[in-house]
Amino acid sequence: MPAEGEAADGDVLLRVSSAKIGRLMDLVGELSLSVSETINAPDLAGLDLGGFEAAAHRLSMIVSEVQDAATELRLVPVAEVFRRLRRMVRELQRDTGKKIELELRGETTAIDKLVADRLYDPLLHVVRNAADHGLEPEAERLARGKPAAGRIVLSAAQVGSEVRIQVIDDGRGLDRDRILKKAREKGLFGPNETPEDAAIWKVIFEPGFSTAESVTTLSGRGVGMDVLNTTMKALRGRIAVTSDAGQGTAVSLHIPVSLAFLDSIILRLGTQLFCVPIEDIVEIARPEAADRMQVSAEGGREMLRLRGRLIPVCRLETFFGGMPRAPLPLEDCVSIIFEPSGGPIAVPVDEVLDRQQVVMKPLAGALADVRASWGFALLASGEVAMVLDCERLNPDGAAP
Repeated sequence: MPAEGEAADGDVLLRVSSAKIGRLMDLVGELSLSVSETINAPDLAGLDLGGFEAAAHRLSMIVSEVQDAATELRLVPVAEVFRRLRRMVRELQRDTGKKIELELRGETTAIDKLVADRLYDPLLHVVRNAADHGLEPEAERLARGKPAAGRIVLSAAQVGSEVRIQVIDDGRGLDRDRILKKAREKGLFGPNETPEDAAIWKVIFEPGFSTAESVTTLSGRGVGMDVLNTTMKALRGRIAVTSDAGQGTAVSLHIPVSLAFLDSIILRLGTQLFCVPIEDIVEIARPEAADRMQVSAEGGREMLRLRGRLIPVCRLETFFGGMPRAPLPLEDCVSIIFEPSGGPIAVPVDEVLDRQQVVMKPLAGALADVRASWGFALLASGEVAMVLDCERLNPDGAAP
């Protein structure tokens, strides 16, 4: 057995407050910006400085490694969150009278401590929904040829620069017709509209939405999934839901590994700079004039034809308003293709400038209500770019 305060490999373990680590990460971010400003200083342009470029490159690489090391200090295994949920599942068995088997996968997956601290409550709502709504009573499961005990899987895995956390049950699945009926009653869909499954599943995250006939200690108030949606937006995450009738439901949460630094692409539109997480970009295209279309009877919606596929165009000039110039023709722009949950969109910009790992600062005060933005990024040049949240962009320019 290792001595107290030592890891199994002999490394000494130290307890450090998250506030101190947060301060360190802020300083590392400022250091990165200062190094970039120095290396890219206009006063150095045209000077013959010998080995300066090699030294500057080496310094940039060291700063990048320091960023990665600082980020790792704030990473913790997701196991603690999962263990708390295991205890809650035992209580849910007593409350629901159902037999529930909980399977944990990927407990060693590392997530940002700030994410771990905020993840328990929204995950608890998902697990409660799975136990209360998803899993059938024992008699019903046996009649369907299923095991008497319902099964809930909690899994975590790192996928690229994101952590994917899933809650999967083998219950009855989401009731499509019931959800659609309730959504129509709330005016979320027209009486003759036939939305796709993905659009229907999305409405369960609307504030106050619930299909429960009565309020219980577990569900029926329509606040649980709304809490999850709000938390995921704050964490720069996204939610995906899949469900098969009679087979079960899977709720997937995709969250950035680190909230401090953002691997991004820098875009320019006029004099305004924008920044988008690199994993959000599906494709970058420069369309021809023939690829531009106007559809619909009223005014015409601008569309981009890309390999036979029609993609709605979202003009940032229209969406944000107040831009100093009118939109340019689509063929004079570079189109950035995103695939948010509401369907693909094309965002025209003047230029793709660079790929950078940036320090993001959240919006506060009067800026907290800026539409479709995670915050602002401090660039290597010392300039500031708005970080776009493509999930909240829409082609009509209406408030998301």
